[in-house]
Amino acid sequence: MDIKGMEDGMKRILIAVGLVVALGLLGACSKAPPQDAVDPVEQAWSDFRASYDAAETTAEKLPLIQAFMREHPDTEYAGRLASSVAYYQGEEMDDPEGAYGLLAETLAKNTDPEARYQIGTAMFPLAMDLGKPMDLGSVAEELAATRSLDFSEMTDIADLALAHGQWEVGAAYADAAFKMATPEAFLADYPDDDFTAEEAAAKADRRKVVSLADLGWALWNLGQPDEAMAAFERAAPLKTVNYVGAADTPLDTYHGKAMLAAGDPAAAMKLLAAGAVMGSDDDAMTAVREAYVAAKGSGEGFDEWIWSQRETLAKPVDTFTLADYEGNPQDFSALADGKVTLLAFWFPT
Repeated sequence: MDIKGMEDGMKRILIAVGLVVALGLLGACSKAPPQDAVDPVEQAWSDFRASYDAAETTAEKLPLIQAFMREHPDTEYAGRLASSVAYYQGEEMDDPEGAYGLLAETLAKNTDPEARYQIGTAMFPLAMDLGKPMDLGSVAEELAATRSLDFSEMTDIADLALAHGQWEVGAAYADAAFKMATPEAFLADYPDDDFTAEEAAAKADRRKVVSLADLGWALWNLGQPDEAMAAFERAAPLKTVNYVGAADTPLDTYHGKAMLAAGDPAAAMKLLAAGAVMGSDDDAMTAVREAYVAAKGSGEGFDEWIWSQRETLAKPVDTFTLADYEGNPQDFSALADGKVTLLAFWFPT
């Protein structure tokens, strides 16, 4: 073979080798990531959950939460952890300033509307207690700009607003919640559940009581007593109470406090007694004590009156039969056999 032939052969070899290398590089660049590749944020969240579940005390849990929030502020998980920051750091560790600071720092870096709502609503009570003005309405409006708020979110905003004296916001969201207190709106919120028409109507009535109670209290504090009383009276026939007469909404507490402020302590005491005595409602207990003093002229005899109300409201439990763990029916009256008996329920369904 002559020199030229050898050179041509070498060129062909080099070209072939170059093509193989180029194709290999191209394949490496275009190769899809492994199917089981884990997103770094998801991996961080999984690691956090494992460590959090293993932690036993607030002192162990809180640093884990803080670290995740600081490392991944612009994620949906930061929103999920916001209430934990407010509770563990703000309440249990008695560091509301630190909790507020971490939430404010996270909110400034987060761009997800859902997470921002969760962070904002967790931060709001801390801000108000610390004397740092914060507009709760703007927190709700930011999320509402992306989707419609549901009934629970409406009432959550109303409740937060009422608890911290933002009466206009409370009235607006309570009124909006009342408009969603229909069977149709309830069923739309639970499309996958099979509620009967009667069940949906009962759920709608409870929504009316909750929203009207909030609306009435907001209107009362806005200086609209007639409208407030009309809201309370509209809700009263729809309210439900537990076995010993305590309402499962704040209606009687708000109504009772309004009646006390209106100068009718006797009516206030009737409304407040069940919640104070049987409902473990501290707000109702404080208000009923004030009503008692206003009605009697002093606090003398208040403890005895409370005990008399407890005896009046208490009543024997109706007998019932339930299956035990082995499926055998157990009759309560037979088990109690006339003795004072403690009933304890774990995760009742």
